[in-house]
Amino acid sequence: MSDAVNCEYCVNYSYDDRYLFEFNIRHDGSSRMPKANRYATFPSVSAGWVFSNEKFMEDFRELSLGKLRLSWGKLGNQEIGNYAYAATLGASGNYFFDQNADKQAGMVQTSVPNENIKWETTRSVNVAIDLGFFNNRVQTTFEWFDKKTSDILMRLSMPGIFLGSLSAPYQNVGAVRNRGWEWNLNYSDSKGDWSWNAGFNISHVNNEILEMGGLKETISGNSINRVGEPIGAYFGYKSIGIYRTEADLQRTNSKGEVIKQNGVAPKLGDIMYADLNDDGNITAEDRDIIGNPFPKYSYSFNLGASWKNFDLSTFWQGVAGIYRYSWETTTDIRGNFTDRWLDRYSAENINGSMPALGNTINDQYSSFWLENSSYLRLKNLEFGYTFRQPGLTKLGVSSIRVYFAGTNLLTFTSLKNWDPEKTSGDARNDVHPNMRTYSFGLNVQF
Repeated sequence: MSDAVNCEYCVNYSYDDRYLFEFNIRHDGSSRMPKANRYATFPSVSAGWVFSNEKFMEDFRELSLGKLRLSWGKLGNQEIGNYAYAATLGASGNYFFDQNADKQAGMVQTSVPNENIKWETTRSVNVAIDLGFFNNRVQTTFEWFDKKTSDILMRLSMPGIFLGSLSAPYQNVGAVRNRGWEWNLNYSDSKGDWSWNAGFNISHVNNEILEMGGLKETISGNSINRVGEPIGAYFGYKSIGIYRTEADLQRTNSKGEVIKQNGVAPKLGDIMYADLNDDGNITAEDRDIIGNPFPKYSYSFNLGASWKNFDLSTFWQGVAGIYRYSWETTTDIRGNFTDRWLDRYSAENINGSMPALGNTINDQYSSFWLENSSYLRLKNLEFGYTFRQPGLTKLGVSSIRVYFAGTNLLTFTSLKNWDPEKTSGDARNDVHPNMRTYSFGLNVQF
């Protein structure tokens, strides 16, 4: 458990509905921080110019709203776990306190404390423009943003002679930047018994690690954090094909040495990996960044309409330029396999798209198993009809609406067999996929 307190002060100023100004200052405190750095102050400032209210815009009658916004601010993050500044204790070993007593579990220190840690801080800069046309029937916003989070808590590796069996202390040494843009466009109108609306949103974010306390990179399984690259970049072997012929098995490096894989001669049907360090042997040293877990674009749009008592609404969601691992084990034939393995390598099918089964060298994180998982999905659809007959009022009912709703009804993607809307760590597709659901409902208003 932890306690947090905050005080916030705000000053607003507006002149003639044209010039807007706001200043905020927060003073936050959290018991998750040591006493010396328990409290921190975070200011922010924003300004706006409603240029559509200027006299020189009077002739532009189609423009209902024109507003330019600028903002800068800082916020603190206390979601760092409980009491990272304190030493932790853990049960370890058994001890006797006198000759006749039973042995008792002992407690030992398990981590090195650091009472100098402080708040993680996010600095944000935003520039945006809001436009409205035709009495705001069409509205659009474009925003550019730059968010830098600094003083991120990390545990840096330290010499064993200093730590012994203890965990390294937390230190405020990391920094990450998210920079990008977002565009929104909305339209709504009506005529007679008809009304309709549409909205579209698209965003692009570039994630980059700036600092890691002097470290250039840290590797964890099939992901890597490297300065200048995104958080959790895919880390593995670069696939350059499949060994299909005897000539492929004689592939050499720049020194004319036949390339082995983990010290063993490759076999026909094995995945072929790039020898990045050119030493004639494919090992863990040949792994490198092979992909970005973040999408290039995220987008969504909604479409809706109503006619008399009927109404229809849909929400679509998609991402573009995203890659995910998707593969079944190639060494355990008891596992589940998709029909793509019918086109695996064999002596009768040397041009198969999949490697041969049974070799652990194929069962490695590599670009071979990264697939384009871009998709567009109909996330929600709802169709309804509302009864408003005068006879209902005699029963004390103002309206009755019946409706049909569905989720994940349609998906457009080049990824076969798997749900494209999954986490970057779900390499074996172990997580239950999103389900398609149908429901019927009844709303009664009194």
